[in-house]
Amino acid sequence: MKNRPIILLVLVISVGGLLLTGGCSSATKRKWLTFFFDGVPSENSASSVPAERAGGSKTNAVQPGVAAKPARFSPPTPVIHKPYEENKCTKCHQSEFSMELVAKPPKLCFTCHKDFLANMKVKHSPVENGECKSCHDPHQSFNKKLLVKKGSNLCLICHDNPLDAGQYKHQAVESGDCIDCHTPHAGNFKGLLKKSVKETCGECHEDVPGKAKFKHQPAENGECVACHTPHAGKNKKLVLKVGGALCADCHDDMTAGGKFKHQPAENGECLACHSPHGSDIKGMLVKKPASLCWDCHDNFLEKAKFKHDVVDDCTGCHQPHKSAEKYLLAKDILKVCGDCHEDKDLKAVKGHAGAEGKSCTACHDPHVAANAKLLKPSAVPK
Repeated sequence: MKNRPIILLVLVISVGGLLLTGGCSSATKRKWLTFFFDGVPSENSASSVPAERAGGSKTNAVQPGVAAKPARFSPPTPVIHKPYEENKCTKCHQSEFSMELVAKPPKLCFTCHKDFLANMKVKHSPVENGECKSCHDPHQSFNKKLLVKKGSNLCLICHDNPLDAGQYKHQAVESGDCIDCHTPHAGNFKGLLKKSVKETCGECHEDVPGKAKFKHQPAENGECVACHTPHAGKNKKLVLKVGGALCADCHDDMTAGGKFKHQPAENGECLACHSPHGSDIKGMLVKKPASLCWDCHDNFLEKAKFKHDVVDDCTGCHQPHKSAEKYLLAKDILKVCGDCHEDKDLKAVKGHAGAEGKSCTACHDPHVAANAKLLKPSAVPK
């Protein structure tokens, strides 16, 4: 057993010699290799030797069962600052061997670039402070404008992500870029907007309130951010507050002090009756009275034989938000009726004898009736 390594060495040398004397044909090699080793591939198995090495021609055609080679990677072309590309170091530096600049930014930058800060009301703090390098690489970059990062990712170096403010996100912010609305250097509008709020919103949204006859003042003035958050928020439609709480920022509480309150108004459901931007109906109503009232109340006019002339406008007698009178009447019932019916005419009617001081609704239905004069069945002469 001690002579086993020597025996193996002799065998290897012998095999090598036989291969040399027996020629280099694949058949001869395989014969001797299979004698000593297991797993030698058959003569018909596919060769792992590339075609060009085996004497065949090189081809780009994809062979069956063979994965295609990936396309060659082309590295992106960098954007190079012109002075740097032309090796004009002294355009910015005091010498070729010095890191000292010939002037401080942004004054240095303005020796070549237009002074975009001049005569501007609102200036981006990094620009005004000469921190140009916080956004731009002075030599080269793989981003346009020599930016150190692309798009909104650059803004998020300093600013919090505005989309984190709530689950409802402005699509223009979510799918766009900050500079779609904002100027990166300086401008004449608050928030570094490129245009006024009204013009900015108008680029995507239709003119609000458009040609409406009655317009909500904030909407007409382009004060969109008085009601809406421009980036993201916790409420639908990106409104700052929900329901009546938003309206209450400008309008007094419409139900405060009222003994009787209209339920939609009390619940802050202002949009159930009013358009928030504009309407062709007075009071910015979404529908005309009484069509608006029929959205909640039964339409008692549909099958009426006789109807009161004034019922087409519910607000002629009723308050839409609150009242000190029952049924949300604008006044005491006698005063409401007295606005149209004169006392002398009422006294001239025989049937009114002895009715002085009584409520009109004791005998008459204020809306509709099956009897003339809107008399209730109990008041019809027998």
